[in-house]
Amino acid sequence: MPLTRRTPLQPKPMAPRATPVRKAGKRRVARGVKPDAAALAYWATLGDLCEACGTTGTVVHHILANAPGKGSRRDHMLVVKLCPDCHNMKDGSVHLLGSEAAFLRVRGVDLVQIAIDRRDEYLMGELL
Repeated sequence: MPLTRRTPLQPKPMAPRATPVRKAGKRRVARGVKPDAAALAYWATLGDLCEACGTTGTVVHHILANAPGKGSRRDHMLVVKLCPDCHNMKDGSVHLLGSEAAFLRVRGVDLVQIAIDRRDEYLMGELL
């Protein structure tokens, strides 16, 4: 004889979710806009030496302290090249320290000023 009403032994049927369920402890990170061809061309001019320690084998670090009003968007022209150790692998890395200001205090390298100087030099060269 079939049951006519739902009991604690008969669970409510679940409809499929429109969005996937996030796992506990995982954050969704906004990635922003991908770099365009102009930004990639600029990155190619930055070379392959770490701005902090001078080793080769670098990755692009976006400056975390973007201009006011940008929110979480990345400025693809305000970047520096860092080795993985200086970027996010070791205790003195910019991401593990949390900011460029902390990196400046600990390592003595002003990444923000380097990024601004390199960007301005590149843009002035395009204007000439």
